[in-house]
Amino acid sequence: MNELIETIRIAVTDGATADQKATGAQACRTILAALGSEPGKPIVLPGAPKPHPLSALSFDQALDLVIARLRNIADTREQAEKQPAQVVPRGPQIRLVPSPARPAQAPTPKKR
Repeated sequence: MNELIETIRIAVTDGATADQKATGAQACRTILAALGSEPGKPIVLPGAPKPHPLSALSFDQALDLVIARLRNIADTREQAEKQPAQVVPRGPQIRLVPSPARPAQAPTPKKR
């Protein structure tokens, strides 16, 4: 907190650069966000990206999710191993296509 206040002090002095003023303004926004936040909830700074939904999980909850996912993967692999292996045909695969129907030709008249 003292660093933020010192940054603001530097930003409001005579001869402060534009960069120092911008840093001081950001420090003011940070302090304002901290004062307006609710206890126990994360501080949301203006313009900052929203926290990931999974970031609120505790370490134990994250481990439970990982274990559940790994069990699911292991069960899927076990079921795949129990099923008989499918024989993959070797050699070229030529698809048979029926020939198109030809229209019947009218009989030609016979000469006498």
